[in-house]
Amino acid sequence: MKPKFNKLITLLLLLSTFAFLMEAQERVSDIAHEELSKWASLLPVNEPLHVDSINPYAQQVSILYVLLPDASKKVNSKNN
Repeated sequence: MKPKFNKLITLLLLLSTFAFLMEAQERVSDIAHEELSKWASLLPVNEPLHVDSINPYAQQVSILYVLLPDASKKVNSKNN
């Protein structure tokens, strides 16, 4: 009878550990989401300026616009 009791205790410990880790992961995700939202709200939102010229040096482009690709510029990796 004792081995069954040990298995039950081990199973309960595993389940409680799993439940604890799931709760911890959810809390960490919520905190990270809040912090990232705060940081994202600090980023400037600038529309790219359009100049009536084909000269690329006459156009002013924000470094954020260059580094952060537009959704229309993304390439679908499945088609490559």
